[in-house]
Amino acid sequence: MHTLWINALTRQTNCMLAQQPGKVFRAMSREFESTLIRCALVATRGCRMDAARLLGIGRNTITRKIHAFGLNTGDATSSQIVKPQFRTQHSKRNNKPPRGEPNGQIEKNHFAR
Repeated sequence: MHTLWINALTRQTNCMLAQQPGKVFRAMSREFESTLIRCALVATRGCRMDAARLLGIGRNTITRKIHAFGLNTGDATSSQIVKPQFRTQHSKRNNKPPRGEPNGQIEKNHFAR
């Protein structure tokens, strides 16, 4: 299985070397990175933080690359990407509610005086 994608990559590289000399590295790198990010976003149902964690990159890096590659959830090129899921539960790490929110809920009269 490992050799299947390497063989496909090799064929595509050789084709591009003949057709677009001088542009191969940038085009192939861009396609490779955007594919990784797209797959990670699909795997995490659009959660950028989790996708970045899966790929081993930072949240600012993934956000910058999503914009640079046009992978925003509203774009036609990213139809496979599920819209971002916002976390409403406590943090998985420490299982504590967000600051200032008892039991993770905002009090009904929080802003009323």
